[in-house]
Amino acid sequence: MSGGDVRASARGHAQQAVIGQGVQHNYFYGASGSARPGVVLSTLIPPPSILVGGHGRPASLAAGLRAGIAPGKPALALLHGPGGAGKSATARALAAELAPEFTDARLEVDLAGFTPGSAPRPAGEVLTELLRLAGFDGADIPGETAGKSQLWRAWAADKKVLLLLDNARDAGQIAPLLPSSSFHGRCAVIVTSRIRLTGLDTTLDVPVELLEPEAAVELLVRVAGRGSDEPSSGSLAELARLCGYLPLALRPVGALLADLDAGTLVRVMRSANRPLEQLAEADQEAAAAFTVSYEALTADLQRTLRTCVWHPGPDFDAGSIGALAGIPAELATVQLVRLLQRSMLTALPHRRYVFHDLFLSYARQRLAALDHEDAMRMSRRGLYRHLARVVATVHALLSAAEEPTAGTGPFDNPEHARRWLEAAAGELVGAAVGALSDSWELGGDFAVRTAQLLYVEGQYERAGVLYEQVRAAAERAGDERARGRAFAALGDLARSTGRHDEADALFGTALEILGGVADTAGEADALRGLGETARARGDQDSASAHFTSALARARQADDAAGQGYALTGLAHIARQRGELDAAGRLFAEAAEFQRRADDGVGLAYAVRGLGHVRRALREFDAAERCFRDAMALHQRAGNRFGQAYALTALGGVTGEAGRFEEAAAHLDDALNLHRAANDRTGQARTHAELAALAHVRGDGVAARRHESAAASLLGRSDGA
Repeated sequence: MSGGDVRASARGHAQQAVIGQGVQHNYFYGASGSARPGVVLSTLIPPPSILVGGHGRPASLAAGLRAGIAPGKPALALLHGPGGAGKSATARALAAELAPEFTDARLEVDLAGFTPGSAPRPAGEVLTELLRLAGFDGADIPGETAGKSQLWRAWAADKKVLLLLDNARDAGQIAPLLPSSSFHGRCAVIVTSRIRLTGLDTTLDVPVELLEPEAAVELLVRVAGRGSDEPSSGSLAELARLCGYLPLALRPVGALLADLDAGTLVRVMRSANRPLEQLAEADQEAAAAFTVSYEALTADLQRTLRTCVWHPGPDFDAGSIGALAGIPAELATVQLVRLLQRSMLTALPHRRYVFHDLFLSYARQRLAALDHEDAMRMSRRGLYRHLARVVATVHALLSAAEEPTAGTGPFDNPEHARRWLEAAAGELVGAAVGALSDSWELGGDFAVRTAQLLYVEGQYERAGVLYEQVRAAAERAGDERARGRAFAALGDLARSTGRHDEADALFGTALEILGGVADTAGEADALRGLGETARARGDQDSASAHFTSALARARQADDAAGQGYALTGLAHIARQRGELDAAGRLFAEAAEFQRRADDGVGLAYAVRGLGHVRRALREFDAAERCFRDAMALHQRAGNRFGQAYALTALGGVTGEAGRFEEAAAHLDDALNLHRAANDRTGQARTHAELAALAHVRGDGVAARRHESAAASLLGRSDGA
C-alpha cells in the first residue's frame, strides 16, 4: 500500500487501522516525526508547589492506578468533587508521580466541562487536538468523531501514554477519548469532574472533598509564607472556616496574609454579606464556580437544589425536602443523590445532606429572583407540618411510660427515633425558629415539643434557643400563657446547669405571669421548679412548701404529670429527713400518676427515687430492680443525665450486694457520663460510691483518692 493510500485510509476508514493491519499500524507510529529519539511528548501542567492534606499525597493513588493497568485496557482514575476543592491540583500531583513511567506521551487536556463562559468541548474537537499532538497532519485526521477515536486508539495501542482529562462534563465526553493498549502498550487516564461519572469503568474512584481544618490552616500559612505557631493561629482557624475549607478561597486569602494580619481579614470577611464579598477576585471565582455548576443541572435538579437552598436548617434529609417541594420522599431521595453525584451537596451520616456554606450565599443571591417569597412560605409550612408530625412520633416513642412493642411511623424502634433526633437536631431548631418567624399557627407547639426532646437529651443550648424564641414570639403575639410557660422552661434550663439564682428569678416571673392568666397547671410547674432550686440549696422547708403548693395547683388543674412531679419532690424531702416509709409511699404514688400521664421521664425519676428508699431499707433486690427500670426509661429517652445518676445508684447497690466488679463497671460508666455533662455534683456522688466500694475491697489508697476527688468537686459545685 502506498503512503497516499494509507492517508486515505486514516481519513475515511480508521476502523481498519484498529483491527491490526501491520503496515498501517507501523505508519501511524511514525507519522510526522512523532517518535523523535530522546524527546517525550508532554503537555502536563506541573502541580502547585504547595499541596496539603490528601492533595499532597499522590503516591498511594499512583500505586492503585498502576495496579489497574492491563493489556488492552487503560487504568482510569476519576477524581470528583465540588468546584474549587482541588481536583486539578490533586490530578496534576498524581500525574507528576506517574510521569516517568510513561515514556511516549504525557498529555493534559482541559475539557471545559464547567468553565464559566465556555461550552464543554466536544470529543471530536479534543481528539483532533490529541492526534495533532501525536504528529498527524490535518489531512490525515478523519472528519467523524468515531473515526478520530479509532485512529487515536490505534496510535496509542503499543505506547506508554498518560492522559489527564481535566474538567469533564459527563461520561459521554470521556468515552471516545480513552486509549487502548496492546500487550506491549501501557496507558493510564486521569479524569477530573464535578460529577461522579458513574458511566465510566474506573480503576480508582476518588472523591476530592473539603480540606480538614488543620490542612486548610496549613495551606493558608504556607501560601502566606508564615509560621503556623504565630499568635494569630485562632484567627487563622477562623479564616479557614470562613473560606469553607476550599482551596479556591484559601489560596487568594493566603496570598493576602503575606501583607495583612489574620485578625484584620477575619473582621473584613465577617462584616460582609458573604465572606469573600470584599475580596473581588476570589468572590467572582467562587460565584462563577456555583453558577456554572447550577446551569449544568437539568431543570428538575435545579428546582430541587433551590428547595435545598431555601431550607431553614443547616442540613436536611429526603423526607424534609420532599415535604418542602411537595413531592414524595422517594423521589426526593433520588434527586438528592443525583445532586450529591454532581457535587452540589455534601453527604452527612444518617442519609442527611448539607449545602456548602461558602456556596450557600451565592446560591441565595443567584436564585433569589426565581422563587416568590409567598410560594416559599407556603412550601415551608409543608415542611413544618412534616417535622411536627415526626417530632410527635419521636416524643411518643421516647417519652412514653411503656415502651412501644413495635415501630411507629418512619421509625423501626425507639433507638432508631433517638438516632434521628440526634442527627436532625440542627434542622429541627432551624425549622422551629422558622415556623415561629413565619407565624405558623402551630409553630409554638412544634418549638416547645422539639425543645422538650432536646432538653431531655442534654442539648441545653439548643433547647434554650428555642425556648427564648418561643418567649419572644409569645410576647409579640400577646400570648401570656405561652410566655409564662417559656419562662418556666428557661428556669429549668438554668436550674439544670446550676444557675440557681437565675432559675429562681425565671420561675418567679413565670409564676406571676401564669397566675395572672389563671393557668394553674403552669403555676404548678413554676412552683415545682422553685421547689427544686430550694432543695438543691438544702432549704428543705422552702422546698417542701413549694412542692406542696405545686401539688395543690396540679390537682386543681387535674394535671397527672404535674401531680407526679410535685409528689416526687415531696418524696425526696421526706427521704432526706429520714422519713423512709413516707418517702416510699410518695414515690410510689408519683409513679402511678406518671403512668397515668404516660410520662416516661417523670416515671423514671419517681422509680429511681423509690430505689433509693429501698436501698436505705437494705432491700437490695427491690432497689436494683427500681434502678434498672429507671435506667431503661432514661436510656430510651436519651436522657444521659438521668442515665448517669441511675448508673451511680446501680453501682452502689450492686456493690453492697457484694458484686464488686459489676459495681465498679457501673460506676466507671456513670463517671464518664457525668464528666461528659460537666456535672460536678454527679461526679462527686460517683466518687463517693467508688470510695465506699474501695473501702469494702480493702483498697485504702483508692478510697482516699476518690474521697479527695469527691471533696474537691463538692467544694466547687455550688453555682456551677
